[in-house]
Amino acid sequence: MEFRFIWVQTGGHYTPTRCKPRERVAILIPFRNRNNHLRILLNNLHPILYRQQLEYSIYVLKQADEKPFNRGKLFNIGYLEAKKDNHTCFVFHDVDLIPENDHILYGCVRSPMHLSRAVNTFNYKLPYKELLGGVAAWKTREFEQVNGWSNLFVNWGGEDDDLSYRTIANKLSIFRFRNSVARYTMLEHRRTPVNTARHRQLQDSYTRYKIDGLSSLVYESPRIQRYHLFTMVSINT
Repeated sequence: MEFRFIWVQTGGHYTPTRCKPRERVAILIPFRNRNNHLRILLNNLHPILYRQQLEYSIYVLKQADEKPFNRGKLFNIGYLEAKKDNHTCFVFHDVDLIPENDHILYGCVRSPMHLSRAVNTFNYKLPYKELLGGVAAWKTREFEQVNGWSNLFVNWGGEDDDLSYRTIANKLSIFRFRNSVARYTMLEHRRTPVNTARHRQLQDSYTRYKIDGLSSLVYESPRIQRYHLFTMVSINT
């Protein structure tokens, strides 16, 4: 696969030579034991980002420990690590969602943007208007305004809705492309254990965001490995 992507520089980075991009885009992908999904996503995503002539880097955020999966914390750490590389647009991207066309613009046209509006498993319809799950793009100002993701949600469920409530609490509007454009295919996968505490945790999302997120994040320096198609950020949560 790597021989196809001759434009990609070490670390999964590309800079256009014929134009000056307005944004430096970081694609952040939380990951654990999904090698086949990652291969399929990279195989589809690199060509789309190249054809859109974006300056981009792909970061795979690997949870290296055996604790319950903490997607929000991985995203927060990945954001701070990618910010060190002077990125200005951050796309939070699930590993099992594959864009179906080139018209889904990954360059932070607005902030926040919910890109995965129409997913095949939901019959290409938005399940509810507050949804921010799957694939979403943020610029630095708005993401730090909501204090990033919660660090408290583990296993499956809740952290996306918490981020949506943070967005609403800060009077930010969610931008989406129309259904015919924002189409994604979800790869088949086994569901991770459900977060049984999510409903209780969501009760104070509108106020808790001020003290739970980027501002409360504590973590060890991750291990950084730069491969051809991505930068691996190995994280102990």
